[in-house]
Amino acid sequence: MLDEFIRTAVKNIKDYVPGQNPQKPGVIKLASNENPFGPSPMALEAIAKASSNLQMYPDQKSILLREALAKALKVKEDNIIIGNGSDEIMQIAATTFLKPGEEVIIPAHTFSLYELFAQLFDGQPIIVPLKDNEQDLEAMAAAITAKTKLIFVCNPHNPTGTMISAAKLGAFLAKVPANVLVIIDEAYVEFVEGKEFPNTLAMVKQRRNVLVLRTFSKYHGLAGLRVGYGIAPPELIKFMFRVKPPFNVNRLAQTGALAALGDKSFLDKTYQNNLEGKKYLYAELDKLSLEYKKTESNFIFIDVKRPSDELFLQMMKQGVIIRPLTSFGLPEAIRVSIGTTEQNEKFIALMKTLI
Repeated sequence: MLDEFIRTAVKNIKDYVPGQNPQKPGVIKLASNENPFGPSPMALEAIAKASSNLQMYPDQKSILLREALAKALKVKEDNIIIGNGSDEIMQIAATTFLKPGEEVIIPAHTFSLYELFAQLFDGQPIIVPLKDNEQDLEAMAAAITAKTKLIFVCNPHNPTGTMISAAKLGAFLAKVPANVLVIIDEAYVEFVEGKEFPNTLAMVKQRRNVLVLRTFSKYHGLAGLRVGYGIAPPELIKFMFRVKPPFNVNRLAQTGALAALGDKSFLDKTYQNNLEGKKYLYAELDKLSLEYKKTESNFIFIDVKRPSDELFLQMMKQGVIIRPLTSFGLPEAIRVSIGTTEQNEKFIALMKTLI
């Protein structure tokens, strides 16, 4: 039987549940934290010019993009690896460092790919409960054993939007043995307002067991191109390069990301829209007496006190797609992306009729 050929670890992996994509014109998608303004205009222009060279393989080391990121982030080029989304950097890290049977500490109710990659390489996921819907670093530190190899920290946290401060993260890292790699997923870092947000790039320079993940999917509006990157000490990056597929990031993705990095006008517009949008949504959610988490990201976590799958279906019929958090293990909560003024107003109007 075909079943005999499938690895046990693969059989045990749950299917990834993505946000629903619009099937009809005019439907608003507020489910996947995408940029409401679309892609960076400078990225689109650069991609159009680069499209005439698609007969050529891409640069396997993404040299120009790594050079630009190194300059922008004030790190060295050999601190950076580019991936087909930051998801692939997680997979490369697990391939490079995780041995069968080793433990991977993961906060509960978070991005499902952390657990998926732990299972894929026969690691043992150790799920640590949240505390007041926030990552419990003290409990995660207490879960470390002699078998621990990787720890995932999501900051800001998906799906709650909460932030771990520099003081708390520093205290946590001080408890982590040098032979345990801490992977800090900062997919939403550009949206952070909090002054106490940690400078993880400085931590990379100080320690040899920190890998920071970032992406061009959210802030830069390039989710469809799939470009992410990891920042870590060079002695880790060089081994990750050995595992990375040679041409994992295509030419258009590299070109678009490089142009988007310098599109200051677009990035400023995105940041200001997010600031204004969340203030509006806070005020309206308060009027509805709904519990929510103040966010450091481009989405808001809302406890709707009712089955979120039902609310999702009702809203989708009315042309608004949100993310029910049932797949995150939070069946009475939703995550809604902060959209344009018009999109936010339509979402609130529907909430007033349905809640």
